[in-house]
Amino acid sequence: MGEPPKKDYTPGWNDPPVLNYSPQNPPPKSRISNKRVAFPQEARGSAPIVPNLPPSLPNSNSCIESLYISASKNYLKILESVGNEKIKEDILQMLSAWQTGKFSEPIQNLLADISSRILERNSEKLNELVFKLSMSADSSTIKTYISSVKYVSELN
Repeated sequence: MGEPPKKDYTPGWNDPPVLNYSPQNPPPKSRISNKRVAFPQEARGSAPIVPNLPPSLPNSNSCIESLYISASKNYLKILESVGNEKIKEDILQMLSAWQTGKFSEPIQNLLADISSRILERNSEKLNELVFKLSMSADSSTIKTYISSVKYVSELN
């Protein structure tokens, strides 16, 4: 019952392992699969556990009031000369989204610059700003309004 019979061939991949459980040769420590972990000995008091939360960040998408006021006045002046009702509606929706804080600060700066450049009729800088707006990282929030901004910028 002690030794398994010797084989004339090398064992295959699916042959069961030959284990030696004799007291003289115990199995190596790496084969022991049932490792138990001791329960922590340190006793916890009744102090409440406070979760480690990162510090709260200020709302980065808050509306910059001075930019919004000047840009909205500019866009409203521009809309007086626009005949397309869909474009007017899109620009007004963009302004309301801006007021509710849906645009990041760089987008707000770009929109304000675009509105002032349209009134100045500075087409070189205007095309550059519209391109920056369309390629900005936050374009998912502004992408519905980019076509209307482009239309208004090309109109003037």
